[in-house]
Amino acid sequence: MPAAATPELLAAEPGGPKHHWSLDVAFPVYAIAFIDDETIVLAGGGGSSRTGVKNRLSMHKIDLEKRQFHLKTEHDLSKTEDAPMTIVVLPETKSLVAGINSDAQTLARGKNENLRVFTYSDKEIIYEKRKQILRSTSEDHYQKVTAFARTKPYLHMIALGSTDSQFSVLTFPELQEVLPTIEYDGDEMFDVDFHDDATMVSFGGVLGASANKLCIWPTQVPEDKSEPLSALQVIERPIVAPHLSCTFRAAKFGRKLTKDHIYTIVNSTPKVRSRKPGKNDKKSFVSVWDAKEWKLKRTRTVSMKPITAFDISLDGTMLAYGSSDLSVGVLDAQTLRPIVTILSAHGFPVTSLQFSPSGHLVVSGSADNSVRIIRVPPRDKRGTEGRGWKMGFVWTLVVLALAVWVQGVWVGQGVREEEGRGRGAAVGM
Repeated sequence: MPAAATPELLAAEPGGPKHHWSLDVAFPVYAIAFIDDETIVLAGGGGSSRTGVKNRLSMHKIDLEKRQFHLKTEHDLSKTEDAPMTIVVLPETKSLVAGINSDAQTLARGKNENLRVFTYSDKEIIYEKRKQILRSTSEDHYQKVTAFARTKPYLHMIALGSTDSQFSVLTFPELQEVLPTIEYDGDEMFDVDFHDDATMVSFGGVLGASANKLCIWPTQVPEDKSEPLSALQVIERPIVAPHLSCTFRAAKFGRKLTKDHIYTIVNSTPKVRSRKPGKNDKKSFVSVWDAKEWKLKRTRTVSMKPITAFDISLDGTMLAYGSSDLSVGVLDAQTLRPIVTILSAHGFPVTSLQFSPSGHLVVSGSADNSVRIIRVPPRDKRGTEGRGWKMGFVWTLVVLALAVWVQGVWVGQGVREEEGRGRGAAVGM
């Protein structure tokens, strides 16, 4: 039986809130990339297993008023290879890069052409080329994170991080090494990012974050080739409490207004597995670091469960996260205060999320075959409307509880009156 195609029209169920809604896209979503405010690419599928769910890259036009996605084009990927686990786009050249493991037979031959390059238009997504970047040919390892440089002098660079500890920086579209491949002591890579400000090249233009450390690297090799490449700065994982083990889950340079900052997400777990976890033993934190003095500026608890996805808006004013408690939230990047919190956004934890270029939307995806579209309130309404979305639900519960209490009072008074009349009748007898 052929795999089902992506529906031409994806529509939210009637009713429901206007500021956020969910769509069933009919396949597990592992990566998301905005092309512009109205166009988005979803990547995912059933992998190499025989699930009947094809691997694909699907491009959609977003209709906010009707709460719909209209399929513009779709590129079917091989059913014998893994699903795409990461994608990024470079609108200037209409390029799309995906991380896709080769099929089992190719891996068995010691080859894994994991880096795939596509070009796109409004009508089609076209495969261009592939290249092996990962050294590992194990089915268990894959290209986990990818980032394009956004500004000069790095504009034609791309950074990759893998689950088997490999960090690579390449030229684009040539895909030649900018730096020798860097190994992160066997730790899984969780994030890569480029800095936007060319005046800060002296401290390094690209970061790579693994579970245990965040390193800032130069974007040029030393002139003396015999000199080993060294990180310009290293931030070790923080210690929150003696009984907790903390690991990095994400890291991003600030943008524009927050360009002097680095944002990190840290998840905590109990050090002793046999110990019964406390209710606060798996919470997650967002921290702000001074990117010039390398000092921690502030930290805030984000969730009582681990964070699974993270992004920063292009203007640097907002942070978005997805938590394993199934929620999605948006924070003010300067105060770290909540702007929007959506509870039960998905049935499974978020696999990917991204701001639209303008920052007006956040779209999150999950392996439960869903995406959620969240409208972020304008800056002048973030202090009221943004909190109101979350508080509206709370106030609804308060009103309902009050109504139940009032009804209980009325019923209680009625019972007492009936009892009084009953006692009076008994006396009269």
